[in-house]
Amino acid sequence: MINSFTAELTEGITKLKLDGGAFEDEQFHEGDDDPGQFQPLLTVLSNHSSKFEERKTAMATLMRLSHAGHMPSWEANFKTVLYLLLETLTDIEPSIRALALRVLREILRNQPERFKEYAELTILKILEAHKDVVDVARAAEETSMVLANNIPPEQSIKVLCPIIQTAEVPVNQAAIKMLTKVIEGMAYPEVKTVLSDIVPVLVKAYDNPDSSVRKASVFCLVAIHTCVGDEIKEFLDDLSGSKMKLLNLYIKRAQSEKLSQGSTPSPSSPTSLSTGSR
Repeated sequence: MINSFTAELTEGITKLKLDGGAFEDEQFHEGDDDPGQFQPLLTVLSNHSSKFEERKTAMATLMRLSHAGHMPSWEANFKTVLYLLLETLTDIEPSIRALALRVLREILRNQPERFKEYAELTILKILEAHKDVVDVARAAEETSMVLANNIPPEQSIKVLCPIIQTAEVPVNQAAIKMLTKVIEGMAYPEVKTVLSDIVPVLVKAYDNPDSSVRKASVFCLVAIHTCVGDEIKEFLDDLSGSKMKLLNLYIKRAQSEKLSQGSTPSPSSPTSLSTGSR
């Protein structure tokens, strides 16, 4: 699907790259739904790695327009907007890359339903941006958290688990953090049905050579335990005794924090898991 989406839009983007495509913020009137109002904005955004100030202005306007998601113009132009923003994540200017992520974040907040068809592509590109310089990586992390809250959980899990298994640091760590956020937004019945899909992946990641990946895995396992309690146990057989003890330590810490905040642990969530004999 990703390849077909990219191929479909590449020709259209090429047509947008008009010489001297000027853009002024005043060209846009957010209350009007002029089908042609996106054209100058798209033309400017297509100037990859050039016209930096004009593109910043265009993206700021696009961010404001994202609040008017009901406009038919969004329906007609969303795919092109998405492609241009994702393409901008490879721009030579870091501030432009970070701004593109913030625009994506605002569109996700205001028009999450539009991303359903492009969830895989969007997740992959945003996670890849975690490899960037600090400011861009920070914007990518913020955007991935919004993404976790606005993409259907089953879609996110389907994309994130293979990434956790195959990607390198920091992409796999970012995927685990996003999965944790997804889990925290799910109800008990939903989490229970995906335990066999996600826990073995996290158990394997818990054995990763990188300590940041191991720590992220533990936090995600704690989030799952908070939701389903002891039902996670049957999927933890491959954990060594020392790793189980560390997981229990984090579980107890999470429950203590919850109690200090005035919350009561779920009856299905014991204070620790059995460490077994390993």
